[in-house]
Amino acid sequence: MNKLLKEEFKYFFESLRKIFKYRNKDRRYTTKKILVAGGYGYGNTGDEAQCSATLKLLCQRYPEFQVINLTPNIEYSKSQHPQYYHDYASRTMFFNQCRECNCFDLHTKLHKIIFLLKSLLIYFNALLVRADLPVFFINSRITKFLYELKECSLFYFCGGGYLTGSTLSRLWDGILLCRLCYLFKTPVVMSGQTIGIWGTNFNKNYAKWGFKHVHVITVRDEEFSLKDLEQIGLKGENYFATHDDALFCDSSPEKQINCDNYITLNFHYWGMKEEEKAVYIDKIHCIINYISTTTNFDIIFIPMLVTDKFCFEDYIKKYPNKRFKCFEYDYDFKKIRKVIADSKICITMKHHPIIFAMGENVPVLSLAFSQYYIHKNEGALAQYKQEIYSVNLENDNYIEEFKLKFNEIMSNERNIKSVIAQRKTILKERKEKFLRKVDEIIGVTHG
Repeated sequence: MNKLLKEEFKYFFESLRKIFKYRNKDRRYTTKKILVAGGYGYGNTGDEAQCSATLKLLCQRYPEFQVINLTPNIEYSKSQHPQYYHDYASRTMFFNQCRECNCFDLHTKLHKIIFLLKSLLIYFNALLVRADLPVFFINSRITKFLYELKECSLFYFCGGGYLTGSTLSRLWDGILLCRLCYLFKTPVVMSGQTIGIWGTNFNKNYAKWGFKHVHVITVRDEEFSLKDLEQIGLKGENYFATHDDALFCDSSPEKQINCDNYITLNFHYWGMKEEEKAVYIDKIHCIINYISTTTNFDIIFIPMLVTDKFCFEDYIKKYPNKRFKCFEYDYDFKKIRKVIADSKICITMKHHPIIFAMGENVPVLSLAFSQYYIHKNEGALAQYKQEIYSVNLENDNYIEEFKLKFNEIMSNERNIKSVIAQRKTILKERKEKFLRKVDEIIGVTHG
């Protein structure tokens, strides 16, 4: 707390000295801008796929606009998406995520209070920026960012599952951004979100206050997110389902696995207590043991995040088998998408292997370990009429349920692939509907 106050005082006089110079310079800068925010920037393969597909789409559709990717880690994002322009995200600018004096992680009540007080300070200064008055008690980075929000043509939330009560700091950060844009009359749209799981009445009311002026909100499930939006009074023609933004991302043209008969599998520890992990590993083993004893498939573990490998290593150490392999790669989403594309079935706890598999017409069996994953994964599968292929590992009869659904996929593979292909055509049309609304908002005409 003391370090945070010292940093703010350090930049106070610098802000007063530089603000008018910056403001005048910015007013002469007439390039039309689209700012893009999302959950990417920290090595999550699925999030980077969403980011890449979104930046590519916006740059192709709106070539007259400068598209700026907002990321907490500029160097990482430059290495992953070198052809695009990057700047720091609000969670870094406002709350020092990934820096000293970080107040973004809401681990305690004190952290939450500090976060909300800092948000109030930023909101007050946004009122000053709107009136072209000097700012107080914020540094030059925050001042510059507020002017970027004021001057941009559109704020675009890239798809993801970060605007939820289960990812609280990101939800609150997103709410603040939406209200700042409303102050500046900057239009906001949201693409392909898993949104909701509010958890508390405070979050519900706060989200309603923050999101009620968003021009268009599209979600990546058919039911759950739209119901949660209805809970806060948001419904109508500008709230509808499209698809996950990574659905049509690029795939590597090169074969990644020297094997033609394998199943891809992802499981991980995120959100689990220490005492739950051993039980979870044993449940995964029951599933893997059934596959290995009843089929001739190899099993390829696919990490979507570096930490996923910890779970795989624990499993292989406890249950070694030559037919189990962990795919080693540099977290390039194109490579992992190709691995999934060449597999017979994808079994996953994480959300984005589902999306990669659907994009490649590969059948999926989802594993859920909490309401958060039921919301994300069943919701995603429902878009492709595959929601029955989800297993809740918290149910006592999970293994019987898995066997039944696994065998159904094996015997119904051709029909499943046909249904997935048909659904993708429909979802692509919905995304085009969303983009036409964006065209209207920023005054662009397409033939």
